Amino acid sequence: MRLAAFGVILLLVGDAHAESTAPAVDTTRRDVGTGLSVGGLVLGSVGAGMFFLTRPSGDDSCGCASRAWVFPTVLMSVGGAMTLTGVPLWITGQMKLDRARTQAELQLGPLGGSVRLLF
Repeated sequence: MRLAAFGVILLLVGDAHAESTAPAVDTTRRDVGTGLSVGGLVLGSVGAGMFFLTRPSGDDSCGCASRAWVFPTVLMSVGGAMTLTGVPLWITGQMKLDRARTQAELQLGPLGGSVRLLF
């Protein structure tokens, strides 16, 4: 019995302590930024690997005679764009949100109306 009472006291104290007034972080933005960044880095790495593995060996130093460089270059470009989009999303997702409550009040009368915004 004593252990059960002690457990109930711990639950009550733990629950009261868990309630925090600190603003939360935007987990959706953080998770999307992480996914885009990691996916972009993987896609860019695959494109770079394909680019260097399909380089022609011969007299053509730029590799412009064959079109094997097009698909890896597209992969690297899309991967870079994903990474450049994901990093700012991840950074802004880490910031604490302090969501202000905005209230709009509309009043209509016989001679006119008014709108009041509280924020």
